[in-house]
Amino acid sequence: MVKWTLSELEKMKPEDERYDAKVQILMESVRHHVEEEQEELFPRPGGCWATNLLFELGDRIEKAKKIAPTRPHRGPRTSRPGTW
Repeated sequence: MVKWTLSELEKMKPEDERYDAKVQILMESVRHHVEEEQEELFPRPGGCWATNLLFELGDRIEKAKKIAPTRPHRGPRTSRPGTW
C-alpha cells in the first residue's frame, strides 16, 4: 500500500485535488505499519536481553541506516528504449 501510494504521489503535484487525501492515506499506512512492527513483529525485549547486546544491536542498526538506500531501486531496465 505504501509503495503504491508513493508511486501515485510522484505522478501528482501538491496542487492536485486528491494530493492531500493521498498524503493522508500514506501517513495512516506508515503509522499502521510501524505500530504493527512495534507490537507484533519486534516487541520490546524487556528484561530478557542483556544491556550490552541491546547497545550492540543499536550500533548495528545505526551503521545499516547510513548505507541503506533512501529511495527504492527502479529494477531492471525493460527491452523498450527509453523506459525503465
